[in-house]
Amino acid sequence: MTEKISNEALKIWMALPISARRKILSNVWCPDCRTAVTICDYSTDFDGGIVVLRGFCGICGHKVARVLEGCGESSRKTQKCGLEYYIFDVWLYGDEKCTDEKRIIRKIQIAGTKSLYNFARVIVQAFGFYFDHCFGFYDTLKDRMNCKKAFELFVDVGEEPTRGIAKGVKKVKISQAFKYIGEKLIFLFDYGDGWQFTVELKERRNAEKWDLKPIILESIGKAPLQYPPCEDEIENDEER
Repeated sequence: MTEKISNEALKIWMALPISARRKILSNVWCPDCRTAVTICDYSTDFDGGIVVLRGFCGICGHKVARVLEGCGESSRKTQKCGLEYYIFDVWLYGDEKCTDEKRIIRKIQIAGTKSLYNFARVIVQAFGFYFDHCFGFYDTLKDRMNCKKAFELFVDVGEEPTRGIAKGVKKVKISQAFKYIGEKLIFLFDYGDGWQFTVELKERRNAEKWDLKPIILESIGKAPLQYPPCEDEIENDEER
């Protein structure tokens, strides 16, 4: 492990321009000489994620070291980021027969640390809807009595949930609700109109930096209108 770390530190050091390396090597503080000296017989290492040169004073031979501020910090942040992006396919069906060919899909990348409430907002906005109704995530809607997983906004706002086992959505993270690749939940938005979205976890990806901003990676198909005009409005428009 030590050899691997040293090799990585050496790569970062050697990636610097040669003019910069020469300047650094000739400007190392020696506590005995009490002046800047040239470091000799040096090696590279990581200390707290930052590259450090360790060697000997070119004048008196005393041990000296030089911290390379800014070198290795980005590498350290990447290694310790620990953030995972969750990649989902979210779809509506564009026909009454619910054929796969007519799926209206949005591929969404979002941090697993986000709450289901935030995820719901992203889904709704990805399809051009207003985020103006209660909602829930369920492992099934066909057999409500045997529903094993449910998360509802009703729980957070103090209303009676539709499922006794339901948890809230504001404190439950995406990573807690979706445990494995391929897991699907039904996102039910607006209990009146009953918009049903199928949400499938397709991939988990390690983030290179701490960026929580969700991204719509792909859009397939035109989303329906959330509030289509009623017949009276259509007739009035035609009369005009």
